[in-house]
Formats: sequence, structure tokens, C-alpha cells
Amino acid sequence: MSDAHEATDWAAWSREAVETMVARNAEWPRQFGLQGDPAYRWDLERALLVFEGPLHEVVATVCLVGTTSEREGSFVWSWANEAIPPVHGQALEVVHEFGRDHHLALLTTPRIQGGRPEATECLCIAGRLQRAVGTFIDQQGDVALYFTILHLQVAVDEDMALN
Repeated sequence: MSDAHEATDWAAWSREAVETMVARNAEWPRQFGLQGDPAYRWDLERALLVFEGPLHEVVATVCLVGTTSEREGSFVWSWANEAIPPVHGQALEVVHEFGRDHHLALLTTPRIQGGRPEATECLCIAGRLQRAVGTFIDQQGDVALYFTILHLQVAVDEDMALN
């Protein structure tokens, strides 16, 4: 039984989160036949990301954790961005609550100064707390979108489904 007063080394905990997501990100593309650089499309309203593999499409349920802007030099959590559909903020509540419970400003501050390194740390922490399958980052001009992948499945072709 651990001592309730024992201090957690949050830097080590965060590094473990990053290591875990790096390992998972090596596994899920291999598991679903998505090695290389498959085409993809995402739908923020439905919280979906679809990869076009060589043999089939793979549908991912995702959470947009946040975005960075190179121009602004900051990371903004999705729960703090009114332009992001609320479903993503709801999926991040476990992260926000964890930050509040442990007094971790990184997880409770709406806009964090920095760029990709800070955003990647936030993404991996979110992935750890959400028990994500992995993560995905998409660059759209000045803005990068940071997704956790919560679930993956091979798409079923409606025309080929057995009745």
C-alpha cells in the first residue's frame, strides 16, 4: 500500500506517458496494416478519423486534445476552444479533472506557451489518462491538431456485409 503523502515525480510520470504512446504508435499501424503514410480524413463533429489502408479502411474514434499555432506559439486545449465540438472537451474531462486533483497547471491552463514539444507532452498525458490506443498529429497550414485514438476498427463495407 503506498503512502498517501508520497510525492509523485510528475516529470517521470510524464516521460512514461510519452514512452507509452510512442510504443503504442509503433503497434497500432502494424496491427491494422497502416504502415507507411496512408491517406486519411477526419470529421471533428463525429470524432472520427478514417485511414485508407491498402486492403481496407480503418475507422478511429478520436479525441481532439488540442491545437498549436506556430504563429501564436501556443497550445490550446480543446476544452478551452469554442471552435471545437464539445464532444472533445467531454472526452478530455478525465484529463482536466486529473490536473485539478493533482494541481498540475499544464492540464488546467487553457493556453500554454510553446509549440510541438509542449503539445506532444499534453497529448501523451491525455492518451495515458484516456487509456488511448495511440495518438495522431495532423498539420493544416499554421495549425497542428493533436488527436488521441480511443478505438480502432476495420471498416465494414456495407455492400459486402452478410445478411
